[in-house]
Amino acid sequence: MVIAYYTGALALSFICFMILWTIGHKQSISSILMAFTCVIINNAAYLALAMAKNTEEALLANRFIYLASVFLPLFLLTTICQLLRIRIGHRKMLILTAINFAMLFCTWSTGYTDWYYKSASIDTSGGFTLLVKEYGTLHWLYILFLIGYAAAMLTIMIVALFRQQRCSYKYSSVLIASVIVTYASYFLQRLTDLSIDLTVYIYLIVEIVVLLIFRRIVMYDVSKMVSDNLEQSENSGYVIFNRKKQFMGCNMAAKRFLPELKSLLIDHTIPEENEYLYDNIGLNLRDESRYVFYLKRDVREFKISISPAYSENKSEWTGYVVEIADDTGQRDYIHLLDNYNDELSRSVKEQTAHIRKMQDKLILGMADMVEGRDKSTGGHIRRTSEVIGIFTEYLRRGNSGIKLSDEFLDNVIKAAPMHDLGKIAIDDEILRKPGKFTLDEFEIMKTHAAKGAEIIRKILDGAESDEFSEIAVNIAHYHHEKWNGKGYPDNLSGEAIPVEARIMALADVFDALVSKRCYKEAMSFERAFGIIEESLGEHFDPVLGREFIKCRPMLEEYYGEILKSCDTV
Repeated sequence: MVIAYYTGALALSFICFMILWTIGHKQSISSILMAFTCVIINNAAYLALAMAKNTEEALLANRFIYLASVFLPLFLLTTICQLLRIRIGHRKMLILTAINFAMLFCTWSTGYTDWYYKSASIDTSGGFTLLVKEYGTLHWLYILFLIGYAAAMLTIMIVALFRQQRCSYKYSSVLIASVIVTYASYFLQRLTDLSIDLTVYIYLIVEIVVLLIFRRIVMYDVSKMVSDNLEQSENSGYVIFNRKKQFMGCNMAAKRFLPELKSLLIDHTIPEENEYLYDNIGLNLRDESRYVFYLKRDVREFKISISPAYSENKSEWTGYVVEIADDTGQRDYIHLLDNYNDELSRSVKEQTAHIRKMQDKLILGMADMVEGRDKSTGGHIRRTSEVIGIFTEYLRRGNSGIKLSDEFLDNVIKAAPMHDLGKIAIDDEILRKPGKFTLDEFEIMKTHAAKGAEIIRKILDGAESDEFSEIAVNIAHYHHEKWNGKGYPDNLSGEAIPVEARIMALADVFDALVSKRCYKEAMSFERAFGIIEESLGEHFDPVLGREFIKCRPMLEEYYGEILKSCDTV
């Protein structure tokens, strides 16, 4: 009867082993496989012990029982960690393995020393062989050994209960119950001194629990499901190379996309004779973390991604994975979208340029209208704009030491015609007066600066960039300010005056000096530049003023052409 008891346990453990192999042969099941192997060894050893003919045979069978019993807790611990997705480090595994071998050495000393068993004999009175032993000192180490593993397993499973994003609380609960039952049966048997071993069937119950959990995990293994789907995918090909860039294999989709792969030999690099693969794959294999490019072939376009391949635990770089994805539809869509965006961008640029041109004409038209009302300054806006152009072109050359960006200088040129726009708000009686202004009239005339800034701010709000709007407002508002603080309208001084207004002041005054007005004759260039030089540090920025004086040849040439055209007329 006892022989049948152990024979049934051995047969059932072998069946569980085969079921595990059937459902998990494609998985990483080394720890679970070893645990199931230990159960087979344990059950077989108990059967051999029951059939032993003498003490030596009984002790040999007993040693194999301890072989399974010593290593089963280790493999059960690693199995639990695998099922609950908890990783044990290499160093910890090495320490645990060393402890297990030390414990195995102690248990296998039976029959040779009295460390573990003080004495051992057999009892065959019940129709089967039973080993009768008296425990030695080292046996208590085995008890502590089992308790240590039980504590470790229970701790891991309790921790897993609080980390349900990584494992199921049901799995943790069932495994905790299984471990408790297993250890309880062992200690119950020790306390009651039963003649047959209960654990052989308790182990089978635990194996069934593990199989049920493992089967469910395999059914919903994300990495396996993704891997299987990718392997069967018709839209993604995969080619594997080792660290030496030698071909290691590919799937069918890769061969369909690149038929040249069929001629590659395992453990060989891509030969130069295979020009297409060598040029498009071989030369692009790099040690970078990721390299992506596109390959066009006939009417199809492929996205090629070269990524590093690592070992299962991500600790060792093993080579490269080349992914070939049929990206034809996506690339066609992108090309279509790019063409649409290019056309849209071109249309927007054209419309924007047209609107800006209209805005510029409108602003210049308003400036011309103001100048048309002011009979005393005919052509002043056009001339000052040209003077600003000549001066800013000189500043662009970089010889002056004054650092102003091209964008800033472009904005100054564009804003210059608006500097006197505020005169539109001045009464005609004052604006069109042919002679000099009275003090009261001059005070009214000075308000054109602030009024011009206000008008420009309203006109440009939302229509131009903030940078240009600020420059245009500053030019209109502060071009009559003086370096010494005696200008208007806000009595600013020095660098508190915006640089664009300081530039405008030079052009505005210079044109006023060299141009004929109804109340004065045109001044000579010699005298005009002399006045500007004398006014450096008083009226004008001394640094900008000296650079402006250096533009004298260009300015004289420009005004000379104006005088010639007037003489011709």
